[in-house]
This record gives sequence, C-alpha cells and structure tokens, in this order.
Amino acid sequence: MSQLLHSILPQPRRPIVYIHPDVSVAQCVELMIQDNIGALVVTDDENLLGMVSERDIVRSLVHKGLAPQSTKVSDILHANVSVLQITDTVEKAMEVITMTKRRHILVAEEGQLVALVSIGDLLFSLLEDKARVIEELQNYIHTY
Repeated sequence: MSQLLHSILPQPRRPIVYIHPDVSVAQCVELMIQDNIGALVVTDDENLLGMVSERDIVRSLVHKGLAPQSTKVSDILHANVSVLQITDTVEKAMEVITMTKRRHILVAEEGQLVALVSIGDLLFSLLEDKARVIEELQNYIHTY
C-alpha cells in the first residue's frame, strides 16, 4: 500500500512561513536564513499568490541582475503552485515535483494549507521506508 502524505509530516508539524508580496527580496532572504528554510508561501491577506524559493531568487536576481533591496517578492514569485491533499500519496507528490520541476509542494487538509513539503522531505520518507523493508526482510531471512 502506498504511503500517504499525512504519514510523512513531522509531528508536531512545522509551521508554514508566509510572506507578503510587497516585501523586498532582501527581507525574504533574511527570513529564509532566520528560519533555515528554502521556500516561503506568498499570500496577500487570505489569497495564495504563489511561492518564492531560493532557486527563484537566484534565477531572478543573479540571472537578471536585479537588486534584492529594491526587488519585491511579487516580482519573482512562482504563481503556478502545486497543492496536494493530505490524503494523496508520496508517489503522487514525487510525480508532481518531477513534472513541475519544483522542489516544494503545498499540502492541504479540508481546504486549509497544513504543510510545505520539500523534495528532501519526500526522499527522507522513502529512504526510511526502504530501510524498514530491508530490516523486515533481514529479520525474515534470519528467522528461517
């Protein structure tokens, strides 16, 4: 049976870090460093506008030569954000990340965002699952 997203979320759940689109990219980077995270969810009041990741910052600022102090988050955010349900499978999340070439996806439960999952989170859960299967097989082999 496939592992569901709700089973890989850390307990207690890490809070989603939100940022307003009018904040400067410099402030955005400071928040990422402070919270040791790679992506922020961009909202304007109650509306989901997109996400901004370290990758978005590098591609927008460095490649285009923009200044972090004068560039707003709204200028570099990625608006086409994937939102999966907490009951979706880890495999579906991996498919979405692979197809969209994005490293983060949002997870919702009953219409509310509950988690921001990274490709690292998914990989960690898959590795844990494989280690568990290997241990079970080794125990089975040694039993007979």
